Amino acid sequence: MQRHDHNLTIGHCNIQGGLLGVGKSREISQLIKTYDMDILSLNETNLNDSICTNTLNIPLGYDFVRRDRGVGSRGGCGLLINRNCAYKQYEMKTKLENVEAIWIKIKSSNIFVCGFYRSNKFCDIDKFLDYMSECMSKLNNKKVIWIGDINIDQNNINNLAYRKLDLVMKSHNLVQTIQGITRIAKRGEKITSTTIDVVMTNCYSDFSSCAVLDERIGDHQAIKCEIEFKVKKAPKKKKVPTATLR
Repeated sequence: MQRHDHNLTIGHCNIQGGLLGVGKSREISQLIKTYDMDILSLNETNLNDSICTNTLNIPLGYDFVRRDRGVGSRGGCGLLINRNCAYKQYEMKTKLENVEAIWIKIKSSNIFVCGFYRSNKFCDIDKFLDYMSECMSKLNNKKVIWIGDINIDQNNINNLAYRKLDLVMKSHNLVQTIQGITRIAKRGEKITSTTIDVVMTNCYSDFSSCAVLDERIGDHQAIKCEIEFKVKKAPKKKKVPTATLR
């Protein structure tokens, strides 16, 4: 059955691995189906270059572009993209190391989407903010959506890392749109409730909604946003083109 055109829907979830198995892959497929997601950003994919994409349990009708950590077995990020959503993968050249991010451009629009994962032990906040500024400068006058786990609680506004992030967002006209709690964790007797999964964008006026979902895969709540841009049908699947911004 052919899908009707609808607003671009982008989701995100920190899955803590599982793409090689069946159980978590079914949860991902159900999440996509329930919310009719065109793009789903995944964090902590826990893959490496010895694992081929065609061996993973990817939802039917979706492409998977990924950025593996390269060292260790944890970390990494990726984007699941419905083949009905015409897109092009972009490689952002940078000399900065330990940045986990992957980019696509939605065709017939100026919308660039970055799925990212920033962990405190792998990529310090100053380095990630340098990367954000570098990318935003390259994408001057383009619509940009950053979606992922930034590991900075958006409710702790007195935190130094939060203040640094806020300053960089303001300098590039970005706003953070997720307001609800995305992770509840228990450490000993202490329970923490944080908003660390985020959507940062310079085109919030194009958004029709943005929310924390009831569903969770791993130990984070899923999030999603809808953008008032009608999804263009992609042609019959071909090899995914890649372009580079220098």
